[in-house]
Amino acid sequence: MHAPPHVLIVGYYGFHNAGDDAVLFGILQALKTKFPGLQATVLSNAPEETTRTFGIRAVNRWRPGPIIRAIRAADFVVVGGGTLLQDRTSPRSPLYYLGITELAKRFGKPVFYYGQGFGPIVHASSRFFIRRVLSGVDLIIMRDAESARELEKTGVRGVPIAVTADPALAIDPAIADRERGRAVLADHGRTPKRPLAVVSVRPWKDRTAHLLPLARALDRVADRGFEIVFIAMQRAQDVEPALRVRAAMTRPAAVVRTPLDFRAIFGVIAEADLLIGMRLHALIFAALHGVPFVPLSYDPKIDRFVESVGLVPPLSIEALQADALMERIEATMNDLPALRRTLADRVPPVVDAARRSADLVYDAYRSRARRRPGKEARR
Repeated sequence: MHAPPHVLIVGYYGFHNAGDDAVLFGILQALKTKFPGLQATVLSNAPEETTRTFGIRAVNRWRPGPIIRAIRAADFVVVGGGTLLQDRTSPRSPLYYLGITELAKRFGKPVFYYGQGFGPIVHASSRFFIRRVLSGVDLIIMRDAESARELEKTGVRGVPIAVTADPALAIDPAIADRERGRAVLADHGRTPKRPLAVVSVRPWKDRTAHLLPLARALDRVADRGFEIVFIAMQRAQDVEPALRVRAAMTRPAAVVRTPLDFRAIFGVIAEADLLIGMRLHALIFAALHGVPFVPLSYDPKIDRFVESVGLVPPLSIEALQADALMERIEATMNDLPALRRTLADRVPPVVDAARRSADLVYDAYRSRARRRPGKEARR
């Protein structure tokens, strides 16, 4: 009997970001359907916490020795998902992942980029290294067609590039901790008889101009009888802008500051009647549970996801106006049943696309094993 393979997963993990944790869970869940008994190790900023949350081995992402040992012990390496190939936050960001990729290649490991977004890339040096390093990997799976087009513009050649969907969409919605979600909402004054609007905001370029029109619009949502609850997808970043919006409101609203794992946040969003959000994975959580949402775009990835599920293009937070936002929210609130039907029709194909990523990795891994008999073939 062949032993199950061992995968090393590399990404932005262990930073208390519910979206990235959902991505990791989605990757694991999808891969395990193709590789029964799969063993996994993850590079993490908080390895002990990652092990507790996911029940897998985790290695400190900043320690070269353990990283090298983890690469050597792996049968293949998965880099994903999220938007790892961007240098807007720092020119060093893509270099970390490209460095791990180059090490894996030198140790002869198959490397698969999985459910990736792309860009923006603003430094010529980043484009050079992306082209040089990725041209030697086994497979690149992008989460949307525009990301694939932008990647191809860097000149990456000689590697298959596929388009599927964000790995978090592969999650079974049943894993949402709805009991914990209801308890959190109750602790924050939730009245079950009233409709619930969950709000997800995040920092954006040190700007705050979009927060006041959001506060004005949310006051009007509250006037329609909705309870307003802010949820933090990344605790260290999202609580402050949520508090700023609440401070500018004249109607009551709750800000959840309780540390929650991604399952509990998923559970909170599953209880909502409406979500208004900036964070991509807050929108994805809502879509998976059929919760209509009003997206606020700060990045092309928001527009791309909204398009994939057949909804009206999002409002940009650039020059956001309260009246325009409220008009969009009103249209959504007035059409909740139809929007639920739209999500019920449009989300399953996107979920299938996300799960297809694991099929592509499986096929590529087996194909390489046949071409290069050895350890891979024995597994």
